[in-house]
Formats: sequence, C-alpha cells, structure tokens
Amino acid sequence: MGIPMDMFDDTISELRGWFQRKLAQGEARRYEAFPLATDGQAHASSARKNPTIILREDTHIELGHPSVGSCSAALATHEASLVVNGQITLVGPDISETDQRAVPFAQIAIARSTGNTEETSLAMDKVLHISAQTNGYMLRSIPDMIWARVSKDAARSGFSLCQHGSRLLSLLHEKCADIAAAEILFATSSREDVAGLKAIVEKANDKMRKLMTYERKPDGTYECTTALDCNECSEKPICDTIREVITIRKGDKLITLERKSRTSRGEHGHS
Repeated sequence: MGIPMDMFDDTISELRGWFQRKLAQGEARRYEAFPLATDGQAHASSARKNPTIILREDTHIELGHPSVGSCSAALATHEASLVVNGQITLVGPDISETDQRAVPFAQIAIARSTGNTEETSLAMDKVLHISAQTNGYMLRSIPDMIWARVSKDAARSGFSLCQHGSRLLSLLHEKCADIAAAEILFATSSREDVAGLKAIVEKANDKMRKLMTYERKPDGTYECTTALDCNECSEKPICDTIREVITIRKGDKLITLERKSRTSRGEHGHS
C-alpha cells in the first residue's frame, strides 16, 4: 500500500513538468535565492505597514495587467521530491530585459509542509497577497490573479524577479511555521504560457476556494455547512476531488473516498 497523495500533488507535478520542458528548450533560467540583509528586511516590514502607492506616471512596468493576463497560486505538499528549497525559476524576460510597459505574469509558490498542507497553502496565499508589497513594488490583490507595479526608481536600482523571489521565499519561511522547503516559479514569456499555467492551477484553486467554505473540526475532518443535499449541489464535482484526500462531514454523516496512492503515479525526482 502506497503513501497517500496530498491534495495538490498532481497539480505540483504537472507544473514541474511544464517548467522542466521550458528548461529543456532553453526558455527557462534557474536561480538560487540569496539571503536578504537584515536592514533590508526591516525596511520591507515598514513598507508593508505603509505600502507605497505607485502612480501610473511613476510605473516602469506592470506585471500581470488584466489586458495581458496573470496567474497566481500557492500550493503545499508533504512530498520532498516535489520541492527544491530556495530555487527560483523564470520563464521569459526579467524586469531589465524588456521594454514593454505591461507583461503577462505567473507567480507560483510551492512548499513542503510539516503540518496540514491545506492550511499551509492558505497561509502561503495570505502571505503572498498581504506581505509581499515593499518599496518600489505595489501589489493589487485579486483572487487567483496577480497584478503588480514596479516603480521607475526600483527598476533603476536593479529590481529583479530573482531579488523579488528571494524576498518572497524569506517571507514564507518567516511567517509560515510549517514550511520546511519552498520555491518560486515565475513566467513572463507570453499570454499563451500564462494561460497554460492558469489552466493547470485552476483545479487546485477551485479546491482552495471550496476549502475556505468548510469548517475544520477538532478531529481533523472538514464540515460542509450548506443546506443542499450533495447530489443537488452544483459544486459536487469539486467536493468529489477534495474527498479523495480529506474527510468531509455532512452533519452526522462522513462522506469520504479512498485516498489516492503515490505508488500509482511512480516516483518523482527533482525537476
């Protein structure tokens, strides 16, 4: 009998495959996150409390403007082979490598959790939306999307996605106690690439939204509080996929399915 899969393992595996293909085609670069200076972290903390408004005339580039498309996800797993700690992958141009005023943008964070992966994923998403702003980087919070502005001053000072990714990883480790390893995946290459990534993470994001409507019980089960019968609910297909990995309680009734096993999908190595 194999080790049970976590809720987002299939999605993370598919994402790793997508970025690995881009790497093999020479369209991706990988970086190792670098440590941030202590005074820089203190400045970033201050900036989060009083985020700088970046006006259009002060904007060097917009990442994920609605006219070009965006994708955002934060996913956790227990599977060590699905996360390369401190790794940042970029498909497409960095900030200094394009003259475009707006580029499509995908930002995906994956992490290995030592706790409940669903709760870790929710905590990661919160950190990436609430704590990510800093001097020269303004984020507009839109569910499952990301729309950010980089100021002209920040661009002149060398703001890069490697720098930004390093800061995000530092925030995740600092604010999410259950994270043992984390990495960041970026794409700025094309509207089509970002749309493809959005299609991959869509099911995972649907599960996340549904999980947020459940009440977590002390025994680890989740309770669906809707008055509808399961067979009458329009969200039954989403719940069916969630029940493959967690137990949902409907009043006095447990509704669950057998968990998938990792042995059925084979072993994963780092990609």
